[in-house]
Amino acid sequence: MAKVKEYMTRGVYTVDRRATLKEVARAIAKYRVSGLAVVDEEGEIVGVVSDTDVLRAITEGKEPERTRVEEVMTPFALIIEEEASMEEAARMMVHEKVHRLFVVREEKPEHPSLSKQYLLRPAGVLTSSDIVAYIAE
Repeated sequence: MAKVKEYMTRGVYTVDRRATLKEVARAIAKYRVSGLAVVDEEGEIVGVVSDTDVLRAITEGKEPERTRVEEVMTPFALIIEEEASMEEAARMMVHEKVHRLFVVREEKPEHPSLSKQYLLRPAGVLTSSDIVAYIAE
């Protein structure tokens, strides 16, 4: 059974939750992507911000230099572990009506606590195009 890690695009463009919309817009333009994973201080994904979120905020009168990502992001991101099957990923995309899943890998934190035995670090992105490529093989 094929695994997500075999078809994902390695690496994830991320932005700190405290970044400004102007910084997000620059990153989206530089990397030519439609969205970025939003991460916290430990590097865990806490949300997603898209080009549409940036445009919506600006049309609502928010100032790009002062508005923080955490004010406009979707406060969750659909994630899947890199060891998951492609079938599971396809079902998740269809069920959630999305075209992108952030792929994560478990890592032990330097200082584990009772509330955090492991962290989910960004490892890649799996898109609906990757699912189609898998099916085509």
